[in-house]
Amino acid sequence: MRWHCLQHLPNEGPGHAADWLAAHGHVLTFTSFFELNPVFPDLNEFDGLLILGGAMSVHDEATFPWLVNEKAFVREVLRAGKVTLAICLGAQLVAEALGAEVRPNHEPEIGFWTVRFSAKALEHPLLRGWPEKAAVLHWHLDTFTVPPGAIRVGMSAGCATQGFVWGDGIIGLQFHPEMTVSMVEQLMAFEGHETAEEQEFVQTAEQIRAKLKSVWKGRKLLEALLENLVALHENESNDDTFGDIPRD
Repeated sequence: MRWHCLQHLPNEGPGHAADWLAAHGHVLTFTSFFELNPVFPDLNEFDGLLILGGAMSVHDEATFPWLVNEKAFVREVLRAGKVTLAICLGAQLVAEALGAEVRPNHEPEIGFWTVRFSAKALEHPLLRGWPEKAAVLHWHLDTFTVPPGAIRVGMSAGCATQGFVWGDGIIGLQFHPEMTVSMVEQLMAFEGHETAEEQEFVQTAEQIRAKLKSVWKGRKLLEALLENLVALHENESNDDTFGDIPRD
């Protein structure tokens, strides 16, 4: 299967997702927005889309003009019926494209916090094999409402919407199952988190390091999800499944 990745920052790569895809013989190509003149592929050049996180907001088009083109590309991909996995900023971009509101969360959520997955979401084929809850990595200031017609994936104490599933093959996750231990360290350095103070839903660098083994829980979720997305692509045509993407 051919995957294309939209990457917003050099330190927020596909991590565990890239490892799984490579191990299972999939192709992964990139559009990197931190490079000059990012180029999008034609829709017939890939089968699935992976959209990663980033420090910017979906509303920062004045500061990051490429967001305008990225949003247009994401809408094209969704309308074309491509299976899509979107993480953090990526999930916010897809949620907005599906008609949801993206806004600041009531508190920052940073560190390893438990997400409880909804019973309805766990019945969806894409979440086959997921547990009822898992402690996973969070690093976000914004959140989103559940898009019209979507299923809420779950919630945490610090964020009411931890993801959504829309249709058969579109899933957005607010948390970070893709990040490796080294990526978490790079993110803390990039964000200057070494001296950050503890808040209600913000862990210190020391607290995060004490919980780094939890990245493997995120990895297991991600691997099950990728396996289910690949199975969907192989077993279904997806011809008209995504016909109700909102128009501009």
